[in-house]
Amino acid sequence: MMKLYLIDWLSLSLKLLHVIAGIAWIGASFYFNWLENKLNRVKNRDEIAGHLWAVHGGGFYYLEKYKKYPQALPEPLHWFKWEAYVTWISGILLLSVIYYFNASTYLLASDSSISSSYGILSSLLGMLIFWLIYDLLCKSQLVNKSSIFIGILFVVISLSAYLYSHLFNPRAVYMQIGAMIGTVMVANVFFVIIPVQKKLVAACENSTEVSKELGLMGYTRSRHNNYFTLPVLFMMISGHYPTIYSGDYGWLVLIAIVGILVMIRHYFNLRGVGKEKNSLIVLILLTIFALIYALAPIQNKSEYQEKVTISEVKAIVDTHCVGCHSKNPTDEVFVVAPAGFMLNTEEQIIASKTQIYQQAVLTNIMPLGNKTNMTEAERDKLRVWVEAE
Repeated sequence: MMKLYLIDWLSLSLKLLHVIAGIAWIGASFYFNWLENKLNRVKNRDEIAGHLWAVHGGGFYYLEKYKKYPQALPEPLHWFKWEAYVTWISGILLLSVIYYFNASTYLLASDSSISSSYGILSSLLGMLIFWLIYDLLCKSQLVNKSSIFIGILFVVISLSAYLYSHLFNPRAVYMQIGAMIGTVMVANVFFVIIPVQKKLVAACENSTEVSKELGLMGYTRSRHNNYFTLPVLFMMISGHYPTIYSGDYGWLVLIAIVGILVMIRHYFNLRGVGKEKNSLIVLILLTIFALIYALAPIQNKSEYQEKVTISEVKAIVDTHCVGCHSKNPTDEVFVVAPAGFMLNTEEQIIASKTQIYQQAVLTNIMPLGNKTNMTEAERDKLRVWVEAE
């Protein structure tokens, strides 16, 4: 009991650290990409590539970007790397505490044929393999052919989501794809962007030449990270919305939303340089409306013609829900009721009918992994009860 209690505190601490570091990292990414787009380009100065005036927090700021490097290495020189590293490390630790520690409950699908150990191994291998594929593409000539490059990445992500949907529960599939993309982002920082910056610093110190290809390499990876940010942010919060990830085609919804978010990021990048396309906004809106329509719940006719009583509902809830959602949970995973949500009394059940309908009827996401084997007939009874209220 004490072990689970402490793990709950560890999970909370890691989640807070992950969110704070992620805000710092993604905020820096957004800012520097905005800065790059908004620079006033200079043609008649040998050293300066562009400059920008800004006002913020009651003061004026003036920034300049060098074509290569300044004549002397400035002190102090501020680096942006620990935000990325802390975000990834805290994310992996959080993934371990929540999904790997209780893999049979949180990671694997209820009908998965693999063990918890193999599930964890397949999760880690997915992160590594995706990075290797992406890095290989970046080092090939395909990186200069945007449509083909994006198309291959999209296919790899789609195939990964489909394969993991047969091993992991729907919520874990979203976290896995998010972890894969997040791993690519931090690997870009660690293996490419920071080494490029170190070479630039060394060139500044030694007054040696720097090839344009070197700077372009770091810029390209940074730009890719900028496009990855919105999908990763979405997957970080997706676990709170079972309507999105539940069902047989949750993985397909994931792919659709990734595509939408990449288009949104592309629109704002184009807008940053004055090349926005209204047709892209129309395409984004049409895709969003189509997705909302496709995910709309279908009202199925119930086989029960008679009214379902609250005592019948309570019997179902006592069998399948109270093990976790109770003042004193008996489930081996939970020390306290998840989100403080309790269903011990008829009054609590009636007050929570909307949540019960959402979680156990519309999305079938509860019980978690259907570990208590709630039947379709029982879900149908819950449907009739809620819709008759």
